[in-house]
Amino acid sequence: MGTGAVFRVDGLRKSFGHIEVLGGISLDLHAGEVTVLMGANGAGKSTLVKIVSGVYELGGGTMHLAGEDFAPNTPAEAIRAGVVTVHQNINDGVVADLDVATNLTLDRLSGSGVPTFFNPGRVRREARAVADRMGLAIDLKARVSDLSLADRQMVAIARAMAHRPKVLILDEPTSSLSSAEADRLFQLIDRLREQAVAILYISHRMSDIRRLADRIVSMRDGVVSGLFDTKPLDYEGAVNAMLGRKIHLDRVVARSSARAVFNTEGLR
Repeated sequence: MGTGAVFRVDGLRKSFGHIEVLGGISLDLHAGEVTVLMGANGAGKSTLVKIVSGVYELGGGTMHLAGEDFAPNTPAEAIRAGVVTVHQNINDGVVADLDVATNLTLDRLSGSGVPTFFNPGRVRREARAVADRMGLAIDLKARVSDLSLADRQMVAIARAMAHRPKVLILDEPTSSLSSAEADRLFQLIDRLREQAVAILYISHRMSDIRRLADRIVSMRDGVVSGLFDTKPLDYEGAVNAMLGRKIHLDRVVARSSARAVFNTEGLR
């Protein structure tokens, strides 16, 4: 495992029938750093995340977490081992009909043998501890369905961090956020860095990448097409490696201050 690496993927392969989706992916994640994973639609990013998250079985290769073999068969196994994923669909990471406090404590207390819903005092104490650790300034009594999209995102990440994971995977977390909302998320990620969490951040937004990346891994056609970990990071090279052709990043288009109300990706 590379120096400082807490998580390593080595020669990861996955096929569906006769179609090879991942052709030998290798990457390291380091404690207290953000590794950005870039790739066009169909590059294999989602398959990689689902294997690491325990959704798909490992087809070939190895994974190691803190020096130990890591091969989860279910998402619950991945979480118990210390790898938690916040998916792009925020509704997968929160229970909208429950309040913030219950969301933040639901996973931990529901498995503790404690009748959680009949012990509101413990729920509040546990939730406050999680919120304080994350710097989360949200009303713990608020129903999640009443929160803004950005606040739901914060709750989803805080809920994931309640497990105290070694590795946190964030799948395009700013795709529907305004610039101001994204800035709040970046501040939260900075806080996670300070807590020595290894973060895999999946995005193709240059504004996010410039703000957060300690390392960049580019994927194309199921393989790593570029690794960029020397400062200053070669953003243009990373994009070229992702696309397989040269482009010039003359400017980065600023994110709108307004929240997106309609998004499309991968239309054909």
